[in-house]
Amino acid sequence: MIKPFVIVIAGPTGVGKTALVKVIKKHFDCSHLSEDEIAKEIFPNTYKDIEDYPDKVETIARQLFRKAKDIFENGESVVIDRINLEKKFIKDIKKTFHKHLVLKILWPPMETTIERDKKRKGWTSGENTIKMFYKKYEELKPSIGEKNYIDNSHQTPEETFKKFIEQE
Repeated sequence: MIKPFVIVIAGPTGVGKTALVKVIKKHFDCSHLSEDEIAKEIFPNTYKDIEDYPDKVETIARQLFRKAKDIFENGESVVIDRINLEKKFIKDIKKTFHKHLVLKILWPPMETTIERDKKRKGWTSGENTIKMFYKKYEELKPSIGEKNYIDNSHQTPEETFKKFIEQE
């Protein structure tokens, strides 16, 4: 991996992004940007249902991109945790960070994600939201590349890191 780097870990809700990002952050001692945290900061009353507000999702994407670019231009590496990935963001990060970018989608079988969601403590996303995200990410495969979709259903976050991130 060329330093500084930008790693984007994305995927539907409940697939293990946050757990993997914690491993990446610890291993590389890099900055972390979370879509959820930025959403809570900017839109505290609607962040849980943010996908229902495309204009707000775009605002969050711009904020994530700007912060990542600032960190990168400062010579530091950063890992980004995203749920709402869209084509414009993909295009912008590829253009800006190209050789310094690692983009991975966590992609366990949908049934696994639905079961994980049901077992969550606190709030859950629900089956319909999960299905909506799987459809959205299926449509993004040509922009992201099939090889960047990771089935992490039978791995710990550490195993996923070693197999798919550390070697980049």
